[in-house]
Amino acid sequence: MREDVDEYRRIRAWLIGAVHELPTGILDGQNGATIAQCAEMRDELDGFAALCERLGLADHRGFIEDCRWHFEHYAHYLGRRRHFVDYPTYVSDRGGPLSVRIPSEAHLR
Repeated sequence: MREDVDEYRRIRAWLIGAVHELPTGILDGQNGATIAQCAEMRDELDGFAALCERLGLADHRGFIEDCRWHFEHYAHYLGRRRHFVDYPTYVSDRGGPLSVRIPSEAHLR
């Protein structure tokens, strides 16, 4: 259980960093994510979703889905960037979330 909580905190911090510049874009570290990195982020997010399930964190579903939306759509945006004004407009035009609500981890020990 302790290992799961530590892993949860590591991935959660990484996800928060990835989406904290929204609606400007998705980050990988201090740089904008690439199409390949977005695919890696989706894979990591799948692991995080399974981890949240094991930890009973049902309140994280919205956070996970919003992150998934951006990891999928940001890759699409990057591949066709010249067709769009900017990422915030791209998100708005598709009804996506302009920000991601970060769930609390207060109930973890």
